[in-house]
Amino acid sequence: MAKSPNIGTVQAMSWLVCVLMFLAMLAALAGIYETHFVGAGATFGTTGASLSIIAFAITSHLWVRSLSCCMGCCEK
Repeated sequence: MAKSPNIGTVQAMSWLVCVLMFLAMLAALAGIYETHFVGAGATFGTTGASLSIIAFAITSHLWVRSLSCCMGCCEK
């Protein structure tokens, strides 16, 4: 029979993933600011600006999903 993993280790890894996803979301938010407002004023419709919004949407979605696992709501 396989030994079950230590629940404390699993919880610590879950929190680590949650924190890393939060930092990735903040980096994506900084990317939105950089591509839209730094430089020649407010610019919209460029490829970089569109990709930064997509990156923020994906990372915020993944962060919210990892947050639910941090709170113990995900399936184990």
